[in-house]
Amino acid sequence: MNLILISVATMGGLGALFAFILSIANVKFKIEEDPKIEKILEALPGANCGGCGHASCRNYAEEIVKGNASINACVVGGESIAQGIAKIMGVELKSTEKKIAFVHCRAHNGEKMKKADYEGIKKCSAADMILGADLACCYGCLGYGDCEDACLFDAITMVKGLPEIDIVKCTGCGSCVKACPRNLISLEILNRDVQYKIACASLDKGKKAREICLKSCIGCGICERICPFDACHMINGLPYIDERNCQGCGVCAQKCPRDVIVEIGMNE
Repeated sequence: MNLILISVATMGGLGALFAFILSIANVKFKIEEDPKIEKILEALPGANCGGCGHASCRNYAEEIVKGNASINACVVGGESIAQGIAKIMGVELKSTEKKIAFVHCRAHNGEKMKKADYEGIKKCSAADMILGADLACCYGCLGYGDCEDACLFDAITMVKGLPEIDIVKCTGCGSCVKACPRNLISLEILNRDVQYKIACASLDKGKKAREICLKSCIGCGICERICPFDACHMINGLPYIDERNCQGCGVCAQKCPRDVIVEIGMNE
């Protein structure tokens, strides 16, 4: 009995001693967190979307305070959040640019031809693994909505097998860009009232492109020939619009026989 009491007392004493040592160590070696981190974290929207390039809003806030991250990288919060962070950090903020997601495909169901009957998993990622499942075009939108599922802000709606972007809701976080297995979605900077983008990614030659999709670029080059500002150029069979020269006249979009040059911009 005495042995048990001695053992209990000894263990209790050791426990109390170690607790005392740990409490001293906690005070002596405590690392004070910069209060700016919590202030920035409160200012951030808390979406944890990863659009800023960091794992979470807290990680982003910590990197800002360390000087390793830009104060205007939060695509969800936009300029208003960036202004708040700039005030906390005591720095001046340069104007931020609005980014939106843009889909490089215009073909809805019925406009993109099928090559087979697909009965597999209704996911773009799954369909793309088996050579595009039933879609004849190996560059076009598969239409199963992986991008819609990935969007955290309800900015994407699937309409007849094609994602439509609500540019008011779109924050430019890039979740949809990562979700698309065919790399058909890009983030575009809105810096003009009118801009023109190419809504096709097909590298198929004219005849084949025409046969398998009603909204495919056939590489005719009309846009390049009629552009009055030398802003449109054919590269690998697809038009490329040089924003430095483009004046937003819209002639290329008006003359495109396949309707693959579309207008986006702040006026939307």
